Amino acid sequence: MKFIGGIHVSSINLTTDHKRYYVKIKSGEKVAYGFWGFGSDLVFQTITIYLTFFYTDIFGISPAQVTALFLVARIWDAINDPLMGAICEKLHFKMGKYRSWMFYLAIPYGISTILLFTTPNSPAVKVVFAWVTYIAFGMLFTGMIIPATSLSSSMTQDPVERTSLNSFRMFCSQLGGVGCSILVPYLSTHLGSTPKQGYQFAMAILAIIMAISFMVAAKVCQERVPETNSEEPFRFRDVFEQFTKNKPLLFVFVLYLAAYTFNIMVSSVGTYFVTYNMKRGDLLGTWSLTQTLPSIFPLLFVPAMVRRIGKKKVALLGAAISLIGMLMFFFSPDTAFTWLFIGKGIGSFGYGIELGILWSILPDTVEYGEYITGRRCAGVVYSLASLSIKISLTIAGIVPTIVLDAVNYVPNGVQTESCLTAIRFLNSLIPAIFLLIGIIVFSRYSLTEKRFEEIVVELTKRRNEAADKGVTVKLTSQTNASVDK
Repeated sequence: MKFIGGIHVSSINLTTDHKRYYVKIKSGEKVAYGFWGFGSDLVFQTITIYLTFFYTDIFGISPAQVTALFLVARIWDAINDPLMGAICEKLHFKMGKYRSWMFYLAIPYGISTILLFTTPNSPAVKVVFAWVTYIAFGMLFTGMIIPATSLSSSMTQDPVERTSLNSFRMFCSQLGGVGCSILVPYLSTHLGSTPKQGYQFAMAILAIIMAISFMVAAKVCQERVPETNSEEPFRFRDVFEQFTKNKPLLFVFVLYLAAYTFNIMVSSVGTYFVTYNMKRGDLLGTWSLTQTLPSIFPLLFVPAMVRRIGKKKVALLGAAISLIGMLMFFFSPDTAFTWLFIGKGIGSFGYGIELGILWSILPDTVEYGEYITGRRCAGVVYSLASLSIKISLTIAGIVPTIVLDAVNYVPNGVQTESCLTAIRFLNSLIPAIFLLIGIIVFSRYSLTEKRFEEIVVELTKRRNEAADKGVTVKLTSQTNASVDK
């Protein structure tokens, strides 16, 4: 007699058994999963919003040096991220395939974020210190984010529940962004005797919260969905196969690039716009809130929107709304504060829709990849998503520094008219172009909800056939289920 995960193979009904892992996540587990999203973005949003400005105006290195740092770091990430995805698939621990990384890397990752906002006393070592700490941060970020985001594909196979789970996580993430917008301006000015100390102490507090959030999620969340039926060891060429054969993943990859480049760019250069174009540094906290707060509310409605019009249309709708907001921003004068805030708020609202659906679409490409290649490689799929975010960080970091250097930007000085115009473009039209590219490419995405369910049925059929032949079926949960004879 054979069993799979405690279920008699002889009792399996293919018409219903494909939903065996359509698990409804309990509220406590969902809250824990959302908690790591809150802690992660509490830190990550701080880095995307403030790091470039911190490097040029507080740490004290030039825009050209920042550009070189971001570029070299991303070249390394092109190797490091897929490699981490492969390692994540290859290694298994007592806590599971993904959760162990989240638990044990939480503290080292937190330390790396504090070092990012630490300024050495010796000017001679500043550049080297920035390079070492930024690249170390990037590697630890990869080691954390790939397992953490891959976890949702293993918690449940239900596409609706995945949408709900990831929408809630992104809701919590944006709350973390709001927390960052409120806490960082306050803490950086009230802690320490200088801005350098203020930023360092502020990040230390946020990093502690972040580390706790990852460790709690690792302990509470569970891995359930089985891996591929194949008994062959993981192959590093699986990375190449996923990237070349998994076409829905490629379209999602481009949409990730567009959405994250848009958000990171408008976040990182917003500080320049408020400081130099609006000449209202006192509004920086409010400006940061406008970048994050409007994106929270649509996350509550994304699951309902998906049930009504489907994931693809929701994704395109969110990008289109953000595009409208950026165009409104672009045509508003520097003195039209109300319209600038409205345009920025609309852009943020659309991005909230985009956030809620991006991480809900990605798990579906894991099943598609398994269907095409015969191998379930969630870690590889999510490593490519991580890589897309890293590339977005590069584009959103390099483009502004190149532009600012070209228009002779003067840190803490009076800016020329051409420089102010460039800052306006960086806050509106340039990120809008990336969104438009994402809309055009993602319009070709064809993995509908109906097609996804057909694929899950086929994968279930393959697992059942493997069970009949006596092939071991690995599970990503703590207790591996095997076929007993």
